[in-house]
Amino acid sequence: MDNPHRKRGVPPIEIRTISDTQEGEDIPAAAAGGLVPTPLEPPGPVSLWLWKTNPEYRAGSAQIRRSMIREAILSLTERAEKELKGVRWSRKKVIEQLSAQQTAAVSPPMQTPELDAGLAHMLGYQKVLVDEPAKKISFVPADPRSWSAELPVWCSTTGGRAVLHRTGEESVGAGLAGWLSRLEDEGWRMDWPEADGTLEDLKLKMAQRGTSVRAGLVGKPKKADYAAAVGRAEAIAALSARGRGGLGQE
Repeated sequence: MDNPHRKRGVPPIEIRTISDTQEGEDIPAAAAGGLVPTPLEPPGPVSLWLWKTNPEYRAGSAQIRRSMIREAILSLTERAEKELKGVRWSRKKVIEQLSAQQTAAVSPPMQTPELDAGLAHMLGYQKVLVDEPAKKISFVPADPRSWSAELPVWCSTTGGRAVLHRTGEESVGAGLAGWLSRLEDEGWRMDWPEADGTLEDLKLKMAQRGTSVRAGLVGKPKKADYAAAVGRAEAIAALSARGRGGLGQE
């Protein structure tokens, strides 16, 4: 059953809490690229979805939130059984990771790639995942070239320990390509997709886009190097174009 609050905008609400990740009153004023972090308690991708879409969840106590998460997990499990059919999805892993959101003693597992993808597909959003310790950015769905301008873009730390947003909760979808490029300049690694095609195709695409293989490459570039460079350029171009059209405005 769809969340009745999906289309509702949630006004900014400051949440001060102490989470199992030691984030709280002393949390840094800024996270990756100047984003503002708000700890999620309980943490996890289900908590992120409720925090973004349900004002009652934001306003509730920790006990109320846990109760709402349990109810959401039951509903989402039923939906996953019906909606995540086909070779693209591992429903078993999605449901296992969904169940673990409430059974972990202290905090749900941080690595939930199947659940992240499944929830984004079922609930209609796109997500940027920030791994601060590793200085790494990944995307859900994994290929940002396929992202829609009609769906919101959310941002969180790995495992949903905190939601990351701009000041005033402005959508991270605005100016996303430029933000990612600035992080790359600061040494962050991106899970960019790789482009398909023959070596000749990739070289042609690279010339058309005026891009080049990554700096510091030792030896003659291989096909994989061209595929990575073109995939990055295509992803940046796609996010830039969709950003100008209102990508992920919440």
